[in-house]
Amino acid sequence: MRNTLTIIAVIVLLAAAGPATGQATVARVGDVTRLQGQGRNSLLGYGLVAGLDKTGDGDKFLPSMRALAAMMGRFGAPIESLEDIKGAKNVAIVMVEVTIPEHGAREGDLLDVAITAVAAKSLEGGRLLPTPLVYHDRNVEGLFGFARGAVAVEGSAKTVGHIRGGARMEQDVFINVVVRGTELRSVGLNSPWITPQAAYITLVLDEPHAGWSMAAAVAQAVDKELSVSADVERVALAVDSKSIVVLLPEHQRGDPASWIRDVEQTPLLMESNEARITVNRNTGTIVITGDTRMSPVVVSQRGMTVTVINPLEGGTVPQAAYEQQDFVPLDSEQNRQANVRDMLEALNRLKVPFLDRVAILEEIHRAGKLHAKLLYEG
Repeated sequence: MRNTLTIIAVIVLLAAAGPATGQATVARVGDVTRLQGQGRNSLLGYGLVAGLDKTGDGDKFLPSMRALAAMMGRFGAPIESLEDIKGAKNVAIVMVEVTIPEHGAREGDLLDVAITAVAAKSLEGGRLLPTPLVYHDRNVEGLFGFARGAVAVEGSAKTVGHIRGGARMEQDVFINVVVRGTELRSVGLNSPWITPQAAYITLVLDEPHAGWSMAAAVAQAVDKELSVSADVERVALAVDSKSIVVLLPEHQRGDPASWIRDVEQTPLLMESNEARITVNRNTGTIVITGDTRMSPVVVSQRGMTVTVINPLEGGTVPQAAYEQQDFVPLDSEQNRQANVRDMLEALNRLKVPFLDRVAILEEIHRAGKLHAKLLYEG
């Protein structure tokens, strides 16, 4: 017998007892933003892994042989011909990558190293010979560090490995988050509020929070909290749906850290998020944010019936009826609009398969009756 599901009026009554949107919560500006200029960077290098058990590149991969010959030449053991080392199957050329943390790195810091073989069959048991590290952008010159050490290989992928703390920084990498107005104007921010010689920081909203309303809310919160201490009429401006430019007052330029702290700790009233339903088929999850409502609609899905019913006069709750039907009516026209959360919770209780739940959502969205963004991940 096919399932018939009725979302009984108790659900509707509970939802109707309070406001449609949840209570606003208070967060900090730093909880939903990052500073532009602050982020991870990469150092790269190409090196040799030695000590492999006949799983190296061998003479069929000439770049490895040339690299080995060049290295031996630097240490006083010149190779006259590549024929002399063609049997060296215990050596492999590898790509080396080191990630610099978002707050930068200092001379002497030890960072993790990721190793990827170019042609070797396996890096198991190998050791990375000292390898110079350069910045991933060719316009930035200089030697930033060296990587070396025993390569650890985990799992079935034997051609990739890592070295914990295998890279030593030889020079500092600073993260600059303060810019002049001239730099902002050079990238197209021509607001009269931005003056060429003033200093600014830029807050970037995290992707889940990005939007014009949130950008405006952050700018207003920072303005309200810090404009008096900055001694200006306006201290922040939302320049697009993801970026908020904040003035660094002249008296704070010698100590920007304390001002940035105050900006990040500014209280932010978090209203209901944009209505979104995010589906990830790989993990089998559906994430709902904001007030996701539906208009009356009828959906047919594998003979299953879902009915949203209203309280009867006087507030009594009708009994849920189970019978065989071919359609899924969702109608709360006399109360508030049906909520996706209610529907998914009821479907989950009946153990309706994930793909069927997604199919129902997609059909409601396709009919134009789902008042929320339907997004996909994975």
